[in-house]
Amino acid sequence: MIEQLTIGMVVEFIVLLGGGIGAWTKLNSEVTVLKSRIISLEKNEASTSKKLDALMEAVQEIKILLAKKGI
Repeated sequence: MIEQLTIGMVVEFIVLLGGGIGAWTKLNSEVTVLKSRIISLEKNEASTSKKLDALMEAVQEIKILLAKKGI
């Protein structure tokens, strides 16, 4: 009776340990995916910022040209 209880507890512990390792592995992989997405978004943000700066310079040039022509 005691041996069966001990064996049952060991089996339950192994199942719980396996579940915990599985959950940790899944969470770890999801964190890795999120980190890569953040890096990608930061790169896109820098690119978008450069494009907006260029656009602002072009708008300023247009304003200057319009002001010189009196429009």
